[in-house]
Amino acid sequence: MRKHFVLAATLTTFLSGTAFAETLKVALPQKGNWDTGIVEFGVKAGIFKEAGLDIEISYTAGGAATVQAVISGSVDVAMQTGLLGLIGAYAKGAPVRVISSAMTGSPDIYWYARADKNIKSIKDATDKTMSYSAAGSSSHLLALSLLDQAKIKGKPTATGGIPSTYTQVMSGQIDIGWAVPPFGVEDLKAGKINIVAKGNDLEEIRDTTVRVNFANADSLKTKRALFVKFSEAYIKSLEWSYANDKAIDYFAESAEVPRAVALESRNGFYPKEAMQPYDVRGLKVSLQQAVDFKFIPKPMDEKEIAGLFDILVPKK
Repeated sequence: MRKHFVLAATLTTFLSGTAFAETLKVALPQKGNWDTGIVEFGVKAGIFKEAGLDIEISYTAGGAATVQAVISGSVDVAMQTGLLGLIGAYAKGAPVRVISSAMTGSPDIYWYARADKNIKSIKDATDKTMSYSAAGSSSHLLALSLLDQAKIKGKPTATGGIPSTYTQVMSGQIDIGWAVPPFGVEDLKAGKINIVAKGNDLEEIRDTTVRVNFANADSLKTKRALFVKFSEAYIKSLEWSYANDKAIDYFAESAEVPRAVALESRNGFYPKEAMQPYDVRGLKVSLQQAVDFKFIPKPMDEKEIAGLFDILVPKK
């Protein structure tokens, strides 16, 4: 009888923890970053499982590739994606909806050059190739903005992910690479590379939402409760990641760096307030940039773009 009881209890646990879990496909640009890793950390900590969610993670190179993955329905939701690219997609009628803010300002992204190239600041970027991940990404927007602010005629160039960009910089194919910590932190300390510019060098960017989390509009209509549940679990994961040092272990493991480097990267480049998920800020700035950098063909006001935003978990 006791064996039957144990078996029944085990089966009940299995059914409640697995069989009834709802699956959500989530795209993360750039594996190994702190900001894109919040979902990974929450999965490992069991937060999404507790919410009854089975998260299937895939990775993209960012920008248009991420937007297309959501538009096509191959994933349900994508994290940490450049807002300008989404404004451009929405203006063309794409079924995308922003469900939360992801990054206010850009304290994490930096541009670097080989130390022996004598490129010390953005003022040295004239006629130099300056990388970004992919068209429509936040690194694309920021690279264009930095060159525009400095009145420098550089050569913005798509180079894909962070590791491949590094290879191109070190081999001399690209003059100025882009990255986010923990990538490059050890090379900076060793003097192999030097920082040329940072995203937050742009004053108007510091209190502007640069990256967002977004969903497929059609999926959002049919599975809204599921997306709300996901958003709540994401916020819980975000809070947990800044409160529990186990998140640093997960970060170091994902990025394949020493724990000390992971901790320094989180503390030095990812202030918690920058990752607030509630308010999309500085929309007028973003709409002006969308016109200036040809993400949209003509000016749009906040009313015209209001349909893009469907924030699922309001600030309490």
